[in-house]
Amino acid sequence: MILVTGEILFDIFPAYKRMGGAPFNFAYHMKKLGFPVRFISRVGNDGLGNEILDFLDNHDFNPEDVQIDPNRPTGTVRVDVVGKGEHTFTIARDTAYDFIDAAPIRQLVSGTKPDLIYFGTLIQRTQNNFELLQELLNRKSPETITFCDINLRPDCYTEHTIKASLNAANILKLNTSELEELASGSDVKTSHETSARQLMRTHCLETIILTMGDKGSQWFTEDLGHYIGSPEASSDIADTVGAGDAYAAMSVAGILKNMQVEEIIPLAGEFASHVCSIQGALIQDSEIYQKFRNKLER
Repeated sequence: MILVTGEILFDIFPAYKRMGGAPFNFAYHMKKLGFPVRFISRVGNDGLGNEILDFLDNHDFNPEDVQIDPNRPTGTVRVDVVGKGEHTFTIARDTAYDFIDAAPIRQLVSGTKPDLIYFGTLIQRTQNNFELLQELLNRKSPETITFCDINLRPDCYTEHTIKASLNAANILKLNTSELEELASGSDVKTSHETSARQLMRTHCLETIILTMGDKGSQWFTEDLGHYIGSPEASSDIADTVGAGDAYAAMSVAGILKNMQVEEIIPLAGEFASHVCSIQGALIQDSEIYQKFRNKLER
């Protein structure tokens, strides 16, 4: 079982809205790829929250895993277009997902041993959720893999939460700007590999997955492996929202299927490229997922 704790919200684009949130995007992809998933979050007692609950029910998520906040609204992010396929994000504060109740999660964790726990950093912008997540990670089985998908949104993280997240992770996924920000304490500009290796030594990370947009991706492993993935050619980019979440999901799928890194990288790139060809982060065509499920089973 894969346990995901984090935000579910609506991305509000200029002309439409789409359900999203990096943890939910990841959880949705994993479920559609055939993995058992428990997704823990919180929504408001409002119209957007009801839309989310209906969507989760229609896609076979456990309804008991998503709490309803009677006082705070469902999370939203305003997405503004700044270039071809590029966006800026304004994240609403003091929303339902910022105040997840720990009690149901304690009960869930005490009765299960997840194969993997996925977590990010946006969910930890409140002390409530930071303490909740750290407790969850401290209570996990030693066999459970921890996957951190870092998300350095302005005013939504602290040095303390980043350090704790890195120390709790086995696998870290981040993009180039995030890597450069984490390495900003260095006196000299270093290569991506040097920065990644320093993070791995400092925080005892086993793997770092670095996504580089149209420049592809790189993986760094504790056995000093360095793997480079070429970008997927795509002339039909609708937007890039959710591309990193798709890459993360396919990476985890490959890891749990015991695939070699050299096999995972092109598959993850292909999956992320497909997400870039649609509006929003969630693929609605079940045949696409079946195609990738077949590839995972080869």
